[in-house]
Amino acid sequence: MEKKVRKAVRCYLIKNKKVVAIKYKQGNKMSGYYDIPGGKIEEGEMPGETAIREIKEETGLEVNKLKYKGNMIVEYPEKIFDFDLFITNESKGSLQESEENTAELIEINDLLQKDKILSCIMILDKFFLKGLINNKYNVKMNIKVDNEENILEVGYRLEEVK
Repeated sequence: MEKKVRKAVRCYLIKNKKVVAIKYKQGNKMSGYYDIPGGKIEEGEMPGETAIREIKEETGLEVNKLKYKGNMIVEYPEKIFDFDLFITNESKGSLQESEENTAELIEINDLLQKDKILSCIMILDKFFLKGLINNKYNVKMNIKVDNEENILEVGYRLEEVK
């Protein structure tokens, strides 16, 4: 059986060793998990437009100077998420709650220590973060996870930006 592929984005808003992360509320199937703002690319929407829309919906912040940083495939037993990754360090407004999640600016090292983090946060580890924030490179990453969000396998490479 062929796995369903969902095309989506993640937008890393990073300032002074802190990142904007969301935490899913009770009632959401991912309740208690931390994630990076982002979501599904809608019909007719460009990935950068999706990143801007989703970060506004999930955090209340407005961003407009996004930099494309590569791609991350997260493969579950029954489905695949194909994420375009964006990064910025500029935003307007203040963090707000949405129906589905809370948002916070959190120290990257503190976020990595949380019990419930999704694989999109794994890229913030020191090794991966270097590729994410370095303007010379884009990231290509493949992650296999189980249904309990345990990471089973990671493939990673940096591609020089031309």
